[in-house]
Amino acid sequence: MREVAQYIRSLDPRLKMVAALLLGPAIWLLPPFVLGIMTILLFPIVVALTASQPLGSKMLRSILSFLVFWVILKSTLDGLSGVPIDMIVVDSGILGLRLACLILLGLSLALSTSARSLGLAISWAITPFVGRERGWKVALSLALVVHFLPQCLSTMNRVQETTSRRCPDFGFFRRMTIIPQAALRGLGQKTWNQTLAIAGRRLDDAEGWQPDFVWSSRDTLCSVVLISCLISFLILTNLP
Repeated sequence: MREVAQYIRSLDPRLKMVAALLLGPAIWLLPPFVLGIMTILLFPIVVALTASQPLGSKMLRSILSFLVFWVILKSTLDGLSGVPIDMIVVDSGILGLRLACLILLGLSLALSTSARSLGLAISWAITPFVGRERGWKVALSLALVVHFLPQCLSTMNRVQETTSRRCPDFGFFRRMTIIPQAALRGLGQKTWNQTLAIAGRRLDDAEGWQPDFVWSSRDTLCSVVLISCLISFLILTNLP
């Protein structure tokens, strides 16, 4: 698992960004059997990447709870609308599969690529069109968003664990009052740490966002595999 995670992390961030941008919208268009293949391929990658995370298992459980919530919500609303049971089961299953595939794709990108690497990839892609000055600002904005999303999930998990240990007698409604407040307070402190980190690493000017990518043979191999998969998906989608 460590070797798989290390291999995925060593790929060029431009390749991973393009793969995510191509596959992300396609998830809502591809048929269910193709989504099943993608899910089977992405799940081991995410498991390998989360193995090195302190809260990796809890992250996967939180995502599973998110999927179950939306599937149950859709099933309930369809049932109240008078949709037949067989259609409810099929539609809810397809929605769960699409959401699972989309989340696994996003996690594969977020856990295998640092926020700065994604920012550099964006800067490399848009600088010829918007200019150097605007390019590094967009890259910094994206890097902050990408870095902050895992921080939100990690902070929420830590607050929930702390509340469960220190206040085991609290009911559901009291927990739902305390946990958001504590999470927001913790995230507010992290914003200041991020500001200091940006200034300390000199990422607040264009010089800190100069792309330094090196394309390797493994990137070429993965590009060929990606293109082949996309062509195969298109052929399978157009089959009668």
